[in-house]
Amino acid sequence: MTTPNLSESTLAPFALDEDARAALFTSARSAIAFDERPVDAALVTRAWDLAKFGPSSMNTQPLRLVVARSEAARAAVIDAAMPGNRPKLAQAPLLLVAAHDDRFHDHHEVTAPGMAGFHERFETNPEMRAGLAHSGAMLQLGYLIVALRAEGLALRPYGGFDKAALDAALLPEGWRSEVILGVGHPTVGDDLSGERRGRIAAEVGVREL
Repeated sequence: MTTPNLSESTLAPFALDEDARAALFTSARSAIAFDERPVDAALVTRAWDLAKFGPSSMNTQPLRLVVARSEAARAAVIDAAMPGNRPKLAQAPLLLVAAHDDRFHDHHEVTAPGMAGFHERFETNPEMRAGLAHSGAMLQLGYLIVALRAEGLALRPYGGFDKAALDAALLPEGWRSEVILGVGHPTVGDDLSGERRGRIAAEVGVREL
């Protein structure tokens, strides 16, 4: 399917140009190789400060991020991963653990000031709270991935790992791991990500009623 050719007059003033769209989506890859430059902590902070503005249910912010920079923290992340993913994670200059906070509603004075009954609603319904903690964190993670790309970084998400072991090793009480990210600066030259796999076209995935 070809992308519709929209003239400049039909685009909103804040629409991204083709270079920006390519950097964030069409040319970006799930990287397994990076150059040797370390990832500055400021880039992760800046990506967080972009991603936090993405819309979420009732403005809840359940996503949490553990930056595994020390050798001990890196080892804990790699040890928890599936054996086939460990060499890939070892190549990433920086490892991030995306998690959710079971007590996200404790921050309601920041995220939902003045919303009557907000804290009590989630405090008295742990099942609902757990569901939103997971789904909300995964929604925010999508924003974070795009934000990291916007800071010029490449990354690859990993879902196969021992969550209980990683939680016990690195996460504060009440945080639960969701996804591991291997992050770094993209390589220049050969693309080691392999041939890009297909994507479902809009005719299959979009239905207008």
